[in-house]
Amino acid sequence: MDSNNSSRLKARTSYFNDKTLRPVIKVLGEKCINCHRCIMVCPVKMCNSGAGAVIDHHPELCIGCGECIRACTHGARIGIDDFELFMDDLRSGANIIAIVAPAVVAAFEGSYLKVNGFLKSLGIKAVFDVSFGAELTVKSYLAYMKAVNPPLVIAQPCSTLVSFIEMYRPELIPYLAPVDSPMIHTMKMIKRFYPQYKDYRIAAISPCYSKRREFDLVGIGNYNVTFRSIQNYLKSESRAITDYPILDYDNPPAERAVLFSIPGGLMRTIQRYDGDVSSYTRKIEGPHEVYHYLAYLGDSIKRGKSSVYKLVDCLNCSMGCNGGPGTLNQSKHFDDVEYSVERRQQEMRQKYQPTFWQKLFHRDKLEKTLNKYWEAGLYHRSYTDRSKLFKGMVSSPSSVELEAAFKAMHKEKPIDRLNCGACGYRSCEQMAVAIINKLNKPENCQRYMEFKKESLANEKTRHMINSVCEQSLTELKKNRDTVQALSGQISKTAAYVVQSSQAIEQMVENVRSIHKNLEHNAKTVLHLNESSSIGKDRLYKIGEITVQVAEQSNALLDACKVIGAIADETSILGMNAAIEAAHAGDSIGKGFAVVAGEIRKLADSSGGQATKITDNLRSIKALIDTSKESAIYAQEQFDKMVRLIDTVKEEELSIQDAMNTQNSDGSQVLDSLNEINALIEQIKQTSLSLLVSGESVITYIDSLKTVSIVQDMGVTDSPFELAIRKWN
Repeated sequence: MDSNNSSRLKARTSYFNDKTLRPVIKVLGEKCINCHRCIMVCPVKMCNSGAGAVIDHHPELCIGCGECIRACTHGARIGIDDFELFMDDLRSGANIIAIVAPAVVAAFEGSYLKVNGFLKSLGIKAVFDVSFGAELTVKSYLAYMKAVNPPLVIAQPCSTLVSFIEMYRPELIPYLAPVDSPMIHTMKMIKRFYPQYKDYRIAAISPCYSKRREFDLVGIGNYNVTFRSIQNYLKSESRAITDYPILDYDNPPAERAVLFSIPGGLMRTIQRYDGDVSSYTRKIEGPHEVYHYLAYLGDSIKRGKSSVYKLVDCLNCSMGCNGGPGTLNQSKHFDDVEYSVERRQQEMRQKYQPTFWQKLFHRDKLEKTLNKYWEAGLYHRSYTDRSKLFKGMVSSPSSVELEAAFKAMHKEKPIDRLNCGACGYRSCEQMAVAIINKLNKPENCQRYMEFKKESLANEKTRHMINSVCEQSLTELKKNRDTVQALSGQISKTAAYVVQSSQAIEQMVENVRSIHKNLEHNAKTVLHLNESSSIGKDRLYKIGEITVQVAEQSNALLDACKVIGAIADETSILGMNAAIEAAHAGDSIGKGFAVVAGEIRKLADSSGGQATKITDNLRSIKALIDTSKESAIYAQEQFDKMVRLIDTVKEEELSIQDAMNTQNSDGSQVLDSLNEINALIEQIKQTSLSLLVSGESVITYIDSLKTVSIVQDMGVTDSPFELAIRKWN
């Protein structure tokens, strides 16, 4: 074996030399969340320390029950065994034999004998069954009870319970069976009756981490290797226990002591010798029952109440050793775990069924075998009162110290001591003891944290309120100035709206007046249109009459020409008559001359009148022609005027429609302005109310700043609640 392994083995065996308890539980601080669940399940509480950021533990006060390993769902607590050292020493060629606990049957269901094949494949020289050591243990118990007849015997196969009694209930030490456990029986048997292995190191294949301490205290045994480590190793190597051969043990087989791994296994084995053993045996197991029972057993003995029981068959784990912390059986059902053990018990009992001749000569095969390996005094065990270590590390506080601790946790009043168990301890007083001994701190008390959170919340609330008050006052004052300015602007806006409303009302009134004028103009245009149409028609008639007059004038001119011609002819005729009258003489011609002269005068007058008529007719014709042209021009102008009147009429209608719309829109605008005016008036009133409310808020906030919590006066409301109450 190399020097490193030698030094490691020396360091481990030093625990035996100074008789202190080695650590069997390791805390992984990086995984601990400080939930206190480990303290909650711990039977002895004070081995844990919650004074730091994680829940640590003191190995000197730990009994190694492994409850914290089961309870920690974060993997912050693990068990410590010797698997690594065991493997290192095997690789270095060390001579090692193994003893295997009866719980192997439940741990490797159906393949427990293949564990022997696995161990020997590693280099183990021999493998012994601790069940046979349990048979020797029962023999030692019976020998002690027969020789001493003690009033009470507390079974000690469970090293965890032995540690508990030695450290926390030393008054029960006299009642612990002064004999070795089945494992130590097996080791001592090997050293005494198997000389070939006398100098070999012994590895215990077990379901329990605390067994390592027993080996240290008794001074025998070198390695404690748990089933859990073997199973984890096989998994890491991608192997299974079924890969190995079935090999039997190297010591004689046990009979019903194979039941030692289940609750009541000791009692059921003693039944082979005493069928009435159950009547005087207290069978008890599991951390919720056994520690409570042992804690008050001493008082019960003093009062004489426990005389009914002479034997206490007790185990730490609820499923016995089959559910030990060094196994993977914690989640299995009790019946599933014990099924294989019960089957093995039946098989072992069948092996030891006596033959006919053995019955005839009263020879017991098992007893003969046990007698070969049992020796009086060989398996004696003594115990040490370790309570001084506990008392040295954990003092019993005075009432003054307790009250100080309660005060530190803000539990000055009894009503505040809720015993809620949230800290992991059974009572507030137990938590106070832990705080006094610096094994915990007030911060881990729920009531303390609630008080602190409340105080912190109140303090934060006060700071927040003061900050909010300051900011709110600043903002409210700004808002007040803004509202005041807004109020002034609203007043101006209201005045502008009133002016606009008046102007729009005037405009609407003007539009209505224009609308009326347009309606009147429309009627006038309509009349003008009608008159224009009539004038146009009459002008057409005048034109027609003018044409007729012009035609008649032409006829008159022709008639005047005729008359002129007649006058000329008449004048010629008169001239001729005058000539003829001259020829006729005075009597006839004179009268005829007179007639001729008159005719000539008439002809001249007619001719002159005809000339004048002609001239007048020509002037009239010229005027008629001019009138005709003027009538045509006037007619064209009348046509234009009618068209323009039609256009004016259409535009008038369009303007009238527009004015109708404008009139309607103007009314709507007036209505909207009236509503706006009303809203502005409301806004004005609201702004004034807001100013008043703002002033009130400023006053309330000023009051709020002065409110604070006074716990001594019984004031528990927050500053905000007080301020709100004052406000309301």
